[in-house]
Parts: sequence; structure tokens; C-alpha cells
Amino acid sequence: MGRRHLATGVGVLAFAFLALVSGFDRMSEQRPSFGRFVPQAFAATSSRRAAADFLLEPDVQAARGAAAAAITKDPLEARSLGFLGTALLQSGQVLPAHRAFLQAAKLSKREPLSQLYFFEQELSVGSYARAAARLDAFLRSVANRDVAQVMLAMFEERAGNGAYLTQRLADSPRWADAYLRAEGADPERLRKRATFLARSDVSLDAIGCDAVLPMIRELGRLNFRTEADSVTRRHCPDRAPEGDIADAEFEAFGDDTAPLGWRRYRSGDVRVTRLAGDEARIELENRSSVTRLVLSQPVSLAPGSYVIRAKVDGPGGQDLVASLNCTTPSRPRTQRQRIDRDGQTLTAVTCADAVLGLWLRPGSGRVVVDRIELSPLNP
Repeated sequence: MGRRHLATGVGVLAFAFLALVSGFDRMSEQRPSFGRFVPQAFAATSSRRAAADFLLEPDVQAARGAAAAAITKDPLEARSLGFLGTALLQSGQVLPAHRAFLQAAKLSKREPLSQLYFFEQELSVGSYARAAARLDAFLRSVANRDVAQVMLAMFEERAGNGAYLTQRLADSPRWADAYLRAEGADPERLRKRATFLARSDVSLDAIGCDAVLPMIRELGRLNFRTEADSVTRRHCPDRAPEGDIADAEFEAFGDDTAPLGWRRYRSGDVRVTRLAGDEARIELENRSSVTRLVLSQPVSLAPGSYVIRAKVDGPGGQDLVASLNCTTPSRPRTQRQRIDRDGQTLTAVTCADAVLGLWLRPGSGRVVVDRIELSPLNP
């Protein structure tokens, strides 16, 4: 039991930084140099900051001393007890740490370290209802969105992506909002959530476009097109793109409700503009001295060779070239193929974050594009 609690402390220590940034709003915490002007009898804030800094180093003994000093100066401040509990847990003093966390939780339901400590305890013994209630309270308090995401991720790992989680998502707008927005969630966590939400065997009604669009946008920003498409088809089918290219004719260009479409790259030397008129068309111009990225979008392609073609109105099509990479668009090599005629060949490899880029060579003048097509080389 003691070893398990000590292991818990290792996790709790990792959240000390979150607690440090979750609401320190006094001058001596924002500017430590001001601490020397504060009388020692009222320097609890400086001592708390010192305790947090020592935990981050880590220097457990010094953190204990600083936290104890802060408690002496301000015994009703829950954060000091949270730091003390963390330091005690790291030094193997399980029962004193438990008492410190207990007292911190009594003083404040918003103290992150004590909430995380008891939340983990409840999860470890399968008390999912109590853990969920604690997370409910934390989500209501909006004390720290990053800590709320950590707790939500812990709940996912322990309680499982099953009926219990789906019930909470269906019943609680706060759970659904935090889960779908995934603020602070790492990319792999986001992909797992998207995969779970898209499963047909999950007993969760369609959430709707308004709720799920933040997640789709974030998936699109990270180029996770496969997961973004799956969530869109399951929960927002009216916005699901058709074909390998989203918004192939630029009809939704600039529309925030179409999160998987084209991203534009503009600067003083590069213009990307949608032209007015009945037919959607994009005008591109590169006045720099190098080839520049003008448009990109995430794609989900099976490994193999593809041909990309562009319908270009007027001259300049020979200066439009494409790239297909993982993670980030990379400037394509010089080639003779023309995207505006027979097409340019691209090779897709296996990766979760493939991105298609369109580039414009310098000196091309204004190039007007009204359609992009992508198809397998040998279907």
C-alpha cells in the first residue's frame, strides 16, 4: 500500500508546475524580487513560491521547509498544504502526506494537488462514481483547465472508454465540453478520443456540429484527417467532406464551419484571395524571390502514387506545384510535370498526419485556380 501511494506521489509531483501557474496572482509571485520588501510575518506568498520552485528542482527537503513556513504564516491557505503534502509524499511519509492533502481539500475544493491526490486514490480502488463526482466539481470550478484535462485523461485510462464515460458525456455539458475541446491534451490523447467517439458500437447519440467542431478543428490543425473525418461522419455528417480533397472547388474557402478545408498562408509578399462571383475561385500571387507555400490541407491517403491536377484560369499554371509530406509541408523539388496539364505525381507514405501543400514559384504574376483534383495513379 505504501509503495502504491508513493508511486502516486511521483504523478502528483508532475502536476506541481500546473498548480504553480494555476492562479498565483500576487505581486511577489509574479515578480519574486519583490519578496524582499514584504515583512517576514506576511511573506506566506513568497514561501509558497519557494516551495513550488523546490518541488520543480526537485529538492524535497527544501520544499517541505518552505511549505511549512508558508503554513505558519498563513495557516488557512490550501495551496501551502498541497505543496507540503506533495513534498511529504515524495519523501515516503505517506500518512503525514495524506493528512496534509486532507486538510488542504477541506480548506478548498479548488486546490489542484489535493484534488488530484484523492482523485487518483478513488480511481485506484475502482470508486469511479466518487472520482467522477470530484471531477464534476473541478470542472464546475474552472480553477485550472490543464489540471481538469489531466484528471479527465486519468479517468479515461482507469475507468475505460465505455458506458460510464459515455453516460457522463451524454448527461453533463461540462464533461462534453472539456472532453471535446481537449484543451491541453496531447495529440495521441486527442486521437484516442476521436477514435472512441467515432466508434459505431459506442452507445452515444450524435453530439451535433456545434459541440464537436472544436475537436474537429484541432484534429485538422494537427493534420489528423482520418480521425477528423470519422468524428465528422459520426456526429456532424452534413459537414463531412467528399473525396480525398476537402473543398476541391473552394466553395467553403474562408468558412470557419468547414474546419478540414484549405489553410491559406499570407504575408507581405504572398496574396491568397477568394474572388467574388458565382463560381468560387482563388487568386494566388507570390511577389517574393523564392517559391512560397500558399495553401495546405490535411489528407488521409493509402500508401501509393497519386496524381494532382489543378484547373487554372489564365496563365501561370506552370508555376503552381504541390507537395505531400507528413506533419509539415516541405518545399517540392524542381520538376517538369505541370499540375495544370497532365498533373503532378505525388507519393503517399504511411503516416497519421499527412498534409498536402500547394506552392507558387516567384514571378508567376496572378494565378487563378478554381478546382483541385487528386486521384490514384493506377486506380
